Amino acid sequence: MKKRFSRRDFLRLSSGIVASGALATTTRRARASGKPRIVILGFDGMEPSIVDHMLEKGELPHLQGVRAQGAYQRLRSTLPPQSPVAWSSFATCKEPGNHGIFDFLRRDLRSYMPMPGVGTTQHPQFNPDGTVSRPAQSRNFRQGEPFWVVADRRGIRSKLIHIPFSYPADSLSVGKMLCGEGVPDIRGFTNTFFSLSDSFTSEQLAENISGGVRLPLRFDNDVALVDIAGAPDSRQGPGYYVKVPMEIRIDRTAHTAKITVQGKTFEVKVGGWSDWIEWEFTVTPKFSAKAISRVYAEQIGDSVQLYMSSLQFHPKNPYVTFSEPAGYSAELADRYGLYKTLGWAYDTHALRQNALTEGAFLEDTRRTEDWLERLTLDEMEGDDFDMLIAVWTSTDRVAHMFWRYRDPKHPLYSAEGAKEYWRALEDTYQRMDTIVGHVKERLRDDDLLFVMSDHGFHSFRKGFNVNTWLIRNGYLTVKGQSDAASAFTDKEFLQGFDWSKSRAYSLGLGSIYINQKGREIGGIVSPDEADKLIAEIRAKLLEMVDPETGDKVFSNIYTKKDFGGRVVPDTPDIELGYADGYQSTKVAAKGGVGEHILEPNTDKWSGEHGASDVAISPGILFANRPLVPNVSIRDIGVTALTVFGAEIPQDFQGKPILA
Repeated sequence: MKKRFSRRDFLRLSSGIVASGALATTTRRARASGKPRIVILGFDGMEPSIVDHMLEKGELPHLQGVRAQGAYQRLRSTLPPQSPVAWSSFATCKEPGNHGIFDFLRRDLRSYMPMPGVGTTQHPQFNPDGTVSRPAQSRNFRQGEPFWVVADRRGIRSKLIHIPFSYPADSLSVGKMLCGEGVPDIRGFTNTFFSLSDSFTSEQLAENISGGVRLPLRFDNDVALVDIAGAPDSRQGPGYYVKVPMEIRIDRTAHTAKITVQGKTFEVKVGGWSDWIEWEFTVTPKFSAKAISRVYAEQIGDSVQLYMSSLQFHPKNPYVTFSEPAGYSAELADRYGLYKTLGWAYDTHALRQNALTEGAFLEDTRRTEDWLERLTLDEMEGDDFDMLIAVWTSTDRVAHMFWRYRDPKHPLYSAEGAKEYWRALEDTYQRMDTIVGHVKERLRDDDLLFVMSDHGFHSFRKGFNVNTWLIRNGYLTVKGQSDAASAFTDKEFLQGFDWSKSRAYSLGLGSIYINQKGREIGGIVSPDEADKLIAEIRAKLLEMVDPETGDKVFSNIYTKKDFGGRVVPDTPDIELGYADGYQSTKVAAKGGVGEHILEPNTDKWSGEHGASDVAISPGILFANRPLVPNVSIRDIGVTALTVFGAEIPQDFQGKPILA
């Protein structure tokens, strides 16, 4: 029988306090030491209108207390209001044009193929004898120095916990850092989950599912063996992974499973999680990659369905170092036991693919929040830091996945589901408010506290197929098809187009590029003609209306000059600014073509912000000191350096914001 995770369970778990010495501490306000500290708490994607409503109802008492001490206002995000773009501006105190992050994807100007927009991981290379010639390493494409590195050079001690898209860890002399979003699994991907069942159809097994793999279970006397593909072997070419067998022995009456991996056995019950499983993938006789994962049992009875999390870096022997100093990740494992190391810590992919239920997703979310809170509060003990920054991304992930239950106009809205989950996001906000309260208890009288989000949120009811629109309007041409009214290709990744006849194309959540001569390998639009073409496309898009509702699809359309700073080849020529309810389809984001220009969003990923108009997508900012008006996400780091009396680098674009 499936375990249902009710709202009562949700509130009970959310209100529980992790048992630790730090959390058991009662209110202790240490007196001013003459040297203020700064604490910045980030909650990714908190929507200001929801925060306003909850403040009015008295549901966020600790945030209300911060506002009463100082200030609460909107926080200007970035163009576009995507997490990698916004958090890069937070880190570098720069506009996107100067830190160079514009989207999750960018294109290769030599081939039009999509490439990672934020960073990449290179797997190890080996000598003929199997020894490592070059270890696995990761690279962040962000340009510019984070403000905490500037602070570190001046002896300002920082503790940096899960700041999104600040991976790999920065080199610090007097601080420490544990990376969060951006840390991949050992395959090098954002998150690769495993769904295992004896009930998969041949069609399901043949389907290429986003973010995970399906593995069939074949039981003989209630015992099944399945190979788990883990670490890649670069010597064998792309897509080759070293496999380790996993034995699954089930008891259908007791609804339990015993899972054995490399001689160690773990038990899991229906509706529960296993302990952390440790893996060792032998790539060569001289090199092994270690990883950890957990299993959740959805069904064990007439049928069996198990979910296994991605194979994450082992904190004591990481595939790529994700902390500073390098041993900090192992120190935390000694302190708390094994813990999630994956940057995409909440498995939205598995929920979208029905490998996890809503209840299991929320339960895992709360446990992950609790661990991060425990770490943050423990790191606040003592007098060994000047600045602490900790960020939770659960607020963003719950909004992405549960917005369909709060919007009756969404295609996936159901009254039955809304009864149980319509307050999933509010419950998450209340959990965040509790964390703020626990942090406040540990502040000194002269400490400066900021509570912020990087952007707001919107419903995602309909998807816009950008390349389809470009084809229908004569800007993009499909190979071998001359009729713009019917041309179509099912190829993704900007394949299938005739570049000799194409003037514009789209890739990413909201970016359009001119096929410019001298820049793209097959460019046909001269630089002199590009600006006129940009203006023409912009004007047409601004007139776009939804034929079913008459609503404007776009709130604004931006161009390359609006990003601030330099215009570089990676800068989108046009950036879409969707109105509430609209976003690019996932097909469009991958450089593909949809059958229709507009289509209903039937994905559980039902809330979005990635290509929303930045003017209607601000974040929030609370502070326990008065602030000047009109604050940007670029300003917080500059303010921190100013408080510490540090010189502000000339290339920083923010301003001090304390009134």
